Amino acid sequence: MRTLPGRTDHVVIVGAGLAGLSAALHLLGSGRTVTLVERDDHPGGRAGLMDRGGYRIDTGPTVLTMPELVEDAFAAVGESLRDRLDLVALHPAYRARFADGSSLDVHTAPDAMEAEIERFAGARQAVGYRRLRTWLTRLYELQMRRFIDTNFDSPLELLTPDLARLAALGGFGRLDARIATFISDERLRRVFSFQALYAGVPPARALAAYAVIAYMDTVAGVHFPRGGMHALPRAMA
Repeated sequence: MRTLPGRTDHVVIVGAGLAGLSAALHLLGSGRTVTLVERDDHPGGRAGLMDRGGYRIDTGPTVLTMPELVEDAFAAVGESLRDRLDLVALHPAYRARFADGSSLDVHTAPDAMEAEIERFAGARQAVGYRRLRTWLTRLYELQMRRFIDTNFDSPLELLTPDLARLAALGGFGRLDARIATFISDERLRRVFSFQALYAGVPPARALAAYAVIAYMDTVAGVHFPRGGMHALPRAMA
């Protein structure tokens, strides 16, 4: 994000997707006047909704991770996410099914996930999962605090000791290869690497830094808003 000079008392935001709605709430909370423009007749952007035969179908994302980021947006205007939306924590987060007919329930609780992996692929893979979980947590904490949640006005501002720490964690290697240093079962490696596809990058080509996305749904947890994901932009609007 780049800092721009000039007046900031009135801000125009183009697009009422989740990012636009979140930006609007933060700006309103800081005392700005905000005009939000949207081409469709409803908010949500990619978090859209389709009504068919009495069924309401999410046309974009189907679950929510990192709800605390949405909570921050509501808190900026003195509101609470929990007062606006009924979030259900999913246990398990999801079930992975494989071409060989096997399946794995993905739990965010470490003991439950370790037991499930031991059942699925053996004790050695379960030990590897514990090491992987520790690495994912360290990677997330560094990236969230020093990179994801930080503004940079110039690429030169990235040149800090934190960049070296990210390199030391293996963040600039390949995701698939890094996951393989913890677990050897190919099916399990997919469970902890397919998330790079959310960003349009295959795991074999993605940087290991993309593993923070795997942290979000395999460690931090997955939630479902009652009424579907489109209930979230409706609540924010």
